[in-house]
Amino acid sequence: MSYASDFITTAKREFRYLARREFDELQENTVGILLVLPLVATLVALYLYPTVQAIIYSLQDISIFLGDSEVVGLANYIDLLRSGTFYNALWNGIIYTAGSVLLTVVVGVATGLLLNRTFTGERIATGLILVPYMVPTVAAVILFRWMLDGLYGVGNYALVVSTLIDEPIAWLASTRFAMPALILISGWRLYPFVTMLVLAKLQTIPKSYYESARLMGASRWEMFRHITLPQLRGVLFVAILLRLVWTFNLFDIIWLGTQGGPGNATETLPIMAYRLTFIGNDLGEGASVAVVTFLVLAVIVYGYFRLYGTTEEPR
Repeated sequence: MSYASDFITTAKREFRYLARREFDELQENTVGILLVLPLVATLVALYLYPTVQAIIYSLQDISIFLGDSEVVGLANYIDLLRSGTFYNALWNGIIYTAGSVLLTVVVGVATGLLLNRTFTGERIATGLILVPYMVPTVAAVILFRWMLDGLYGVGNYALVVSTLIDEPIAWLASTRFAMPALILISGWRLYPFVTMLVLAKLQTIPKSYYESARLMGASRWEMFRHITLPQLRGVLFVAILLRLVWTFNLFDIIWLGTQGGPGNATETLPIMAYRLTFIGNDLGEGASVAVVTFLVLAVIVYGYFRLYGTTEEPR
């Protein structure tokens, strides 16, 4: 009896212990869910709901002001894909994104390498590099519009004095030069983001790598190619990915600079969606452009991941 009683007591104690542990784990999971729930609700409210609503609007013929709607199915998408304006905006978006990302990455890496050196005024230079990123977009675009003005722009004056051009050019009013001017503004505005990422990574590369390379007679270019660049691969992967997404969806710089003009020379898909919705008073067509923009961007991001694959860095 004593043995059976001890066995029962031990079993009860073990059961209570296991039950208590399960209850504690359940409490931890419940607390975790409650902590994450506000974030999930916020993401749903800010991203999922507008996305679903845009898809619904894109299947309707609806005015942004009147509110009367009629379900038209895929008619908005068919009209969009038959429109030459759509392909012009898509091509402009690709050119703008490619040029801006290229300029941002090249200048960002170059300034990151420069700031990674030790020199007098290093901290001041680092602070000045961040100025374009801290300046409000409106102020930055107004500044460049003044500098590139065809009549009294200081940029035109400098180019004429240096004999790089023969006469002033109305950069943002020219179908030939408006897109390069917007790419320049975007690159100047956003390159500090890449600079800070690159600089942070450069400061983690062991100095012994370069010392060993010097002992082996490697040149500066060889050290950059075989040591620095491979170490920066992961950072550049993330930087280029974020810049692709942000730039393709960028609205403010283009709208403030040219409003998609002159003509449709700088109109991108976000500008087209805004124009159709708020100027053309057609919410259905504007929503269809927004949905197609999302799909195009998804394809670009997928292709980017397929092309460059893993972000693992050499050790």
